[in-house]
Amino acid sequence: MMDILQMRRVRFLYNSYFLVSQPPPFAFKPAESLLHHHAASAYPGIVLSDSPGHCAKYGSYSLIEDRINKVLDLQLVQSSEVPSSSWCEIEGLKRSVRFLKDQDLQLSAITDRQVAKWVREELCPEGTRHFFDIWNIGKSVQKALDATAKERGCEDLKLWRPAIINHLYWTAASTPNSDPNVMEAKWCSMVNHVQDIHEHGGTAFPHCAHPPLEGEAREKEWLEPGSTAAFNLEGIAMRGALVKDIRQLSPQHQTYSLEAFHSLILHFAPKHTSFSYVGMYSRLLLAALHFNANGDRLMARTSHGEPRYAVRYPWFRKGGWVIRPIKENPTYVDFK
Repeated sequence: MMDILQMRRVRFLYNSYFLVSQPPPFAFKPAESLLHHHAASAYPGIVLSDSPGHCAKYGSYSLIEDRINKVLDLQLVQSSEVPSSSWCEIEGLKRSVRFLKDQDLQLSAITDRQVAKWVREELCPEGTRHFFDIWNIGKSVQKALDATAKERGCEDLKLWRPAIINHLYWTAASTPNSDPNVMEAKWCSMVNHVQDIHEHGGTAFPHCAHPPLEGEAREKEWLEPGSTAAFNLEGIAMRGALVKDIRQLSPQHQTYSLEAFHSLILHFAPKHTSFSYVGMYSRLLLAALHFNANGDRLMARTSHGEPRYAVRYPWFRKGGWVIRPIKENPTYVDFK
């Protein structure tokens, strides 16, 4: 039986030399057409911490040009290069921004709130537009609603939660010019709407945009004005930090493709396995090449030419289902 030291040696050799026989060039170089034909684009970027255990050994930062769904830049930061693993994200962002500036590209960034302070202080004065991804904001709202719905007298909030999250997405999607005052007014109108109040005053969004809701159009009971549920919902929705984030929601581009790329990375570099720096970076490059080659696959079709869809039950839906299109099978290239 192979002893522990031999197993460790085999695992090290696999991690270091299985994918590459020599160190790769430590720079991800996308095609020139991707760089020079999209000089003013939206670049979602989020860090992915890759390591087994609690403390991250590496932080990989990815930039995607959202309009063409291509990875433009990859940065791999080792935790030993920064004060702690939590600094990997900001360091990866700094390196990616330097890369974009070297290419004379104008940046419109879509991130989560982890790097908001640095972007606001360092990039926004230079003309960079900074937006927040809706999914990350919606996740925090959903957690707050779930916690409040467990309290006595607030059970009805559980029924309203999907509609509230949908309203958050509609707030940004229905404001293509990303006017912060309009988005704030639309979001705050939700507090009145759930209490059957559809006139809100003000000029940014004076009344609800839906037609009268009567009969079958009504699916949920209105919250009683002044009730515990209405009071707690207002406390959640009108929280200063949340309203400030609502004003920066991205109306068009999101980080969906970036999350899909991170899921793909896990196929090449699973978190339960430790890799050397060369091994980890090699796997990131392969994941980026695979994603760029297969990111725009067409929908699969039946023998009659009809598009194919599938019902999925994602964990964050907590039993709910979604309809997703089925894509054609990905292509693979043999490297010799």
